[in-house]
Amino acid sequence: YSMEKNELKKYKNILKQGLSIREASRILKIAPTTIYRRLKKLRETGDIVHGNTGKQNRKPRTDKQKIIELAQTKYKDFSISHMCEMLKIRENIEINKETLRLWLNRPRKYRKPKQRQRRECSSHFGDLLQIDGSFDYWFGNQKSCLMHIVDDATNIAELHFDKQETIVSACECAYRWFLKYGVPKAFYADGRNMYHLNPDCEHNFFTAMCEHLSIRVILARSPQAKGRVERWNGIHQKRLIPLFHLDGVKNMQDANKYLENYVVEHNRHFSKSPLLGNVHKPLPDYVKSIDDVCFIVVERTLNNDWTFSYNGKIYQIPRQSDYPPARKKISLKITISGKLFVSYRDKSFSLF
Repeated sequence: YSMEKNELKKYKNILKQGLSIREASRILKIAPTTIYRRLKKLRETGDIVHGNTGKQNRKPRTDKQKIIELAQTKYKDFSISHMCEMLKIRENIEINKETLRLWLNRPRKYRKPKQRQRRECSSHFGDLLQIDGSFDYWFGNQKSCLMHIVDDATNIAELHFDKQETIVSACECAYRWFLKYGVPKAFYADGRNMYHLNPDCEHNFFTAMCEHLSIRVILARSPQAKGRVERWNGIHQKRLIPLFHLDGVKNMQDANKYLENYVVEHNRHFSKSPLLGNVHKPLPDYVKSIDDVCFIVVERTLNNDWTFSYNGKIYQIPRQSDYPPARKKISLKITISGKLFVSYRDKSFSLF
């Protein structure tokens, strides 16, 4: 109020001293057109305040109290943006998120960004998939893991819950991606041994699967390097946990079933078109199940009694003659579902 009073005094002095528009503009450092408009307003009405000052252009919403009650009770765990989506989808109420933020008195959170070299998104759908596990108390007091794959170019995601971030859970999530979209060019993953083959180590199911399908696995040397999948992990935590509370999802089996619709809606809402098209390759014709791509092959020594050891257990293959085996080396094929195949002298045996 005091500022408006001082401004009014300045313009009255201009009229009193008989200053020209140009001189007043130079003194007040305001555009001449503004000076002219305000002086004209002062001569006509005795004030420089706009006639609509303090008036609300839009009519007040009659459902304001209802929206606030829903936001503070039913949707209290949701973020502002997600809350607006749920109000539109489930309550048929449309409201601007900044209006709702003002009503609920929820200030924006600003974080000072760190100075890093930004990597541009990939140009093709399937050029680079980021894979990671997100741990949280998703639906109870026990932590579980959300396996998460997101395409770097389009933000298309694939999600699956498991107890831990394991080789098996990563392979199963990747195989579901292959069935939906095809075989990508590369995975981008952190430094866990499950994603990268250390020197002098045998393949695990994930590294072997990537080798069979000619998929490159790139090492991300910091959480910031795979920042896109990390940011989406945070978004899923903010959205899925309150949704589970709202819809009564209390165990992993129900959560994975819930994800079927959630992933479709998420991809429809957040995905974007790639700049230069799709580079996924179709799965080979021989692939009928996950066992056809997720398997490891190792060599073992066949003993004189036609037995061999693997992972601390002794296995017996059918005796091929009355004599000890002539060639001691056998090839073992172990699938991700636990099946074991033995190859000896161009013969193959299934042990289970």
